[in-house]
Amino acid sequence: MAARGLTPAGSRKLVITSLGAPADHAIQRPFVALLPAFNPPERQQAEAITKDLIDLGCVEFCCVGPEAEQLHDALDSIIEASNALDVVTTWHEEPTDACEYFLRAAAGGRAHLLALILSHPELQVVLEAEPRT
Repeated sequence: MAARGLTPAGSRKLVITSLGAPADHAIQRPFVALLPAFNPPERQQAEAITKDLIDLGCVEFCCVGPEAEQLHDALDSIIEASNALDVVTTWHEEPTDACEYFLRAAAGGRAHLLALILSHPELQVVLEAEPRT
């Protein structure tokens, strides 16, 4: 499935794509990434792209799912090793809480949004329910 672009309330852009999609160098910076962590392989896939996302301008990672805390801890190690200490990480096991934080509070509500969650329709429903401009 192809990436979808939406505009939530405000001037931020929301792009919904898959975790395995190639990095999009055209994404507007700065941005926040919503990373799924519903099982160990998915968590490892998210870990593997962290450095690329930082290099593209990611300022915050929001982890969601049963493996979110473990992903969060791994991302902190990657961020520290990359000396990108200004990048923030958060985690929520509960999908609705994660999506609400991602849409309303991540990066102070000022950064664009990249949700790598196409394989999780339940997350898409929450993100797409947000009022648009």
